[in-house]
Amino acid sequence: MIHLDGGAGGPQPRTTPARLRRFVDHRPEPRARRGDGECRREARGAATALAPLIGAAPEEITFGEPSITLFKALLAAARLRPHRRILALGRNCFAGDHYVAESAARFTGCTLRLLDHVDELADLPADQVVIVALAHTDPTGAVRDAAALTSAIRERDALALWDLSYSAGALDVDLDAWGVDFAIGAGHRFLGGGAGAPSYCFVADRHRARTRVCGGGVVLHPLSSGFGDPSSALPLAELHAGLSVLRDVPPAALAAKTRGLVSLFLRRLDEHCPDAGIEVVPTPPGMPRGAQVLLRHPHAQRLGDALYNRGVLVEGVEPDRLRFSFAPSWLRHVDVWEATDELHGALHDIALHDVAAVNPPRR
Repeated sequence: MIHLDGGAGGPQPRTTPARLRRFVDHRPEPRARRGDGECRREARGAATALAPLIGAAPEEITFGEPSITLFKALLAAARLRPHRRILALGRNCFAGDHYVAESAARFTGCTLRLLDHVDELADLPADQVVIVALAHTDPTGAVRDAAALTSAIRERDALALWDLSYSAGALDVDLDAWGVDFAIGAGHRFLGGGAGAPSYCFVADRHRARTRVCGGGVVLHPLSSGFGDPSSALPLAELHAGLSVLRDVPPAALAAKTRGLVSLFLRRLDEHCPDAGIEVVPTPPGMPRGAQVLLRHPHAQRLGDALYNRGVLVEGVEPDRLRFSFAPSWLRHVDVWEATDELHGALHDIALHDVAAVNPPRR
């Protein structure tokens, strides 16, 4: 199976079964709290492996359930800017993020503003914006200039949060150099964590240690403890094993291979499928393409099923669209070459089926 879906964590590393078997064979005693210790041990190991891939220090990374990490990050941001009342979120973030952000806004007494475009930030009151949360890679596969946008956000004395779910492990990410305040991401896309992998949250060290005085006592920010929530040790162990494949690999090298894979795919698509009724969804002007290619076809669902039957796994994101993701850690150029051959064959089969449906054979 050629994994171009980006959502299954890719092929399983050889070390994963043994690492998971350790927890099955040595289940922790309920009263010993060994399970909590195993969680923290695996979390520290996964954070140490993830940190170089996103330009962070291990102690700046926590793990937990996706919605909880985002909620806590927004809550921490609101506490850092207690006199501001607007949480700004990109409309093209995950749909579930909208509900989480709305809950965080209600909880903190703020107002949620959804941004269709980053230029809309200029229309918001400069002294009222708490945080701006954006996806580093947008739904078309285009990559935003995180360094420039973070600088613009901080010029307004607002905080910047980036969603790295479609970037980390495939693109050159450097949160420290960008000056980012918060970041979140999924552990299952390009990091090899599998479908049940926990999400991660980055909190810049300058915020992680901040406290505030409330009612005579010192109250830490929600993510300042260095651990998001008591995630199960099993998915943390699987993520740790997946990240081990990327040990000592510079993010710039991952980004270079991603560009090569995507370029090969687009070139082969242009050469072999020019008249197949399939369209590459373009990225917005001035935004480079990242690790995803979005294709539009009137029978996208049938095309996705046909590709699966041919051994190619892709994502169906809309009735007429398919997303192809290119993970540099486990995809080879020959995989992309073979996948385009299968795509060409699947498109040919669908075209023949449609012709037969319009002109059925006479009895």
